[in-house]
Amino acid sequence: MTTHDWASLAGLFDEMFSLRSLRRRASGGAASPAAPAAAAAGGAGSTPSGPPAARPARPPLRDVQNELAGEVPYNESAERALLGSLLLENRLIAEATQHLLAEDFHLPAHRGIFRRIVAMDAVGQPVDLVTLSEELRRRNQLEEIGGAAYLCSLTEGVVLRDSLGPYLRIVRQKSGLRQLMRAAESVSFNARQPGATLEECRALWMALLDDRRLQLSNRLRCCEAEELIGLQLPPRGMVLDPVLPTQGLCMLYSPRGVGKTYIALAMAWAVASGSSFLRWRAPQPRKVLFVDGELPATTLQERLAAIRGASAQQLPTHSNLRLITPDLQEFGVPDVSTRAGQALIENELAGAELLVLDNLSALIRSGNENEGESWMPVAEWALRLRQRGISVLFLHHAGKSGAQRGTSRREDLLDTVIALKHPSDYCPIEGLRCVVRFEKARNFHGDSAQPFELAMKCGEGGTQWSICAPTPDADPLLAAVASLARLGKSVREVAAELGISPTAAHRRLRQLRMQQELLEEPAALPPEEVTPALPFDPAEAEQALSA
Repeated sequence: MTTHDWASLAGLFDEMFSLRSLRRRASGGAASPAAPAAAAAGGAGSTPSGPPAARPARPPLRDVQNELAGEVPYNESAERALLGSLLLENRLIAEATQHLLAEDFHLPAHRGIFRRIVAMDAVGQPVDLVTLSEELRRRNQLEEIGGAAYLCSLTEGVVLRDSLGPYLRIVRQKSGLRQLMRAAESVSFNARQPGATLEECRALWMALLDDRRLQLSNRLRCCEAEELIGLQLPPRGMVLDPVLPTQGLCMLYSPRGVGKTYIALAMAWAVASGSSFLRWRAPQPRKVLFVDGELPATTLQERLAAIRGASAQQLPTHSNLRLITPDLQEFGVPDVSTRAGQALIENELAGAELLVLDNLSALIRSGNENEGESWMPVAEWALRLRQRGISVLFLHHAGKSGAQRGTSRREDLLDTVIALKHPSDYCPIEGLRCVVRFEKARNFHGDSAQPFELAMKCGEGGTQWSICAPTPDADPLLAAVASLARLGKSVREVAAELGISPTAAHRRLRQLRMQQELLEEPAALPPEEVTPALPFDPAEAEQALSA
């Protein structure tokens, strides 16, 4: 044997004795009485008798730090068989990379081998014992993984299969168990720190459980068209027909003071009691959690009592509608854009099938509401709730333009977007009176999606709701566009005459055609209707419309 071989063998013995010593110290046990004698017998003065045996394939180094605490879940045989299969059959590499990361292997040597196999395959380089050994040697990594002899040993006894499925499942199972152990240790460590709170530790635990390695596969499930059509999927029901389906995401927004909280409370009562509200009906009673972020508890109490007094259908159980209000909290309502805040809300769901969040401005206090990235934590949370069968109703404010305030990415995942706005002839002494318009209606159309006007009056018997057709003259420019169009003006001429953009003019012309307000014979119009009366500044009218 060469000097280098003796040095390698000595390193292996050093590693073995160091591991035993570390394990004894970790377990608190004493050294074996035979150990000093054995050490003396094999001291510096002793020499090996006879020719040394052939050096065996050097095993990969263990993860000493993780093994000290006890037996770590891993299957060395499955890891070796998987790597050996990849060396013998390169077509299996694609399947392996779809399910595994290098970190899923427990042994550091196996991680290094897998990384190099994947890297070589990615650039189209064939992977076998010769090419892999040369690539590892070129990078000075061959000895780190146990040498060429250990690489050769990986292919011994390997039975080639059409799929790596059995090996992949074992390796992923063990990887997930190791990750779960590390997650438990991390949560335990944080729980022992001064000032630790249950909410923070629970949020940390949920974040650690989201790790990809706790899943058996990271491959997407792809169905053929006929397979998808034939799947026996449960029918999607309705929480509040037709605006809010089960597992639905909905937004109700309006300018301040229009009445969205009152309407949302009435919707929540209808769902909890299995009754009707306006044009919408709840097919069956469901549990609802209503989270309010800004109203005083007395105001919420008064509104809820008025809704209950007017309802013909009472709650089947008191737990069907539960509410969280800031005045009753020791530390205020949580920030639902954080995992800790989301965990606090989820603690109170108690089987709820509808979660109402009123409103986003009060309940989301992190990030910039104009940036789409700030909305992503809430969007991901909403998707997780939907996967659990929970529908979510978001309440939000309108901006100066009249659209929902902040990033438009909020609407991407939603099934329904409902906008509330005061009619043009609204007077504050009327109380709650607004036009309800559907800006997004994924699950309904036709008459169900038509806008309508609602009004509410509070009396001794509670709230009284009424609905009617929307006010037709809500757009101050619509009549002027109609008059100019009857004169035969083009879209550009109408836009120039009124001082608006061609796009705005075209949008109003299309709306008029849908309402059938344009006559086929413009010349038949009386003269007084042809000349447009514009007792307003066009720029101000356009601004009023957008507001």
